[in-house]
Amino acid sequence: MKKLIIICLILSIASIASAQKGSVNKATGYLMKQDFASAKAEIDVAVTIEKNAEKSKTWFERGRIYQAIATNADPAVNALDSEAISKAKDSFLKVKSMEKEMAPNAILSDQNIESLWGKFINDGGAVYGEEKFDEAYDNFVKALIVKPTDSLTLLYAGVCAQQGENYENTLKHYYKLVELDYASVDVYATLVYIERAVNMDEETALTVVKKAQQKYPTEARFGQEEISILINLKRLDQAKDKLVESIKEDPDNANLHLNLAIMYDNIAGTLADESGKEEEASKTYDLALKEYIETIRIEPDNYVANYNAGALYVNKAKQYYDQVNGMDLKTYQKEGPALEKQADEILAKGIPFMEKANSIKEEVDGLNILMQMYKRMKMMDKAENVLNRLDELQAAGGAE
Repeated sequence: MKKLIIICLILSIASIASAQKGSVNKATGYLMKQDFASAKAEIDVAVTIEKNAEKSKTWFERGRIYQAIATNADPAVNALDSEAISKAKDSFLKVKSMEKEMAPNAILSDQNIESLWGKFINDGGAVYGEEKFDEAYDNFVKALIVKPTDSLTLLYAGVCAQQGENYENTLKHYYKLVELDYASVDVYATLVYIERAVNMDEETALTVVKKAQQKYPTEARFGQEEISILINLKRLDQAKDKLVESIKEDPDNANLHLNLAIMYDNIAGTLADESGKEEEASKTYDLALKEYIETIRIEPDNYVANYNAGALYVNKAKQYYDQVNGMDLKTYQKEGPALEKQADEILAKGIPFMEKANSIKEEVDGLNILMQMYKRMKMMDKAENVLNRLDELQAAGGAE
């Protein structure tokens, strides 16, 4: 009887032992059979057992099992664990922390991390070539789980997000590149564009531009962006100072001179609307005219500079014509002819600029101004030619 009890006890212990999970060897066997669910179940228990958790082999096998789940082509296998990528990576990193640098399992763990990352990079690149940007982005995000600070992966993810107009994630990845000091000129330029054109956030764009200038001090585009932003933010004095400084460094840059001219033009217009600031406005208009003419010297076919220079001469002459029109007969007889002559001399200076503008780009508004200039100067043949051209343009527009 006693012998029978001992036998039963032995059988009971054997039965419990066979039912107990947590065998690393069994997990490896299931992996070889591609029974991923059973492999996962075994290894999940195995790492909770102290004697197993102290061995690098346990974590290495855990890494292999989760890597197989994460990279399998069957979505049902992937679904066994939504965190399979991070668990695989963390397992291999655990091995590296437990082993010497050149130990076999440490080397293999490094290789498996590279393989895991490379799998998603390659898959992302393949579908990116097919313009499946959302799918490519998903793969690059998976690669970032493996290497969250890898500059190449961050760039790929950002580019894909940008191509798919997923601007929120574009910003996330590109700002990470800025944080890591890996951002290229194009990355900074894209951040500025999104903040300005998409988010309509000029203040944040200005912050990015200043960082870009610190990183790439010789890149001219960021200086121009800063000026444009300052103008939009109505910080005209700051923008003017930046332009003057930029022109000193690059005196033959037509775009800089044009921007400064437009800035002076805008400032003068604001001053002209304020009582008692007529003289200051006039001096500022002169500064604008000087910069328009400098722009034309560098770039003779610049339409905006020619048109605006012509228009400024018209406005300067108009000030005298308005004085004449407001005179009574006695005052006119005494002062009018001299003022008209002065106004005509100013207007005559503007005609070549307006003619040039209309030769570059023919528009109704420009032709109308030119026709009025000709009439005022009693150049009737030229005025009639412009009128005929206006009729042709209007007829063509009506026909359309």
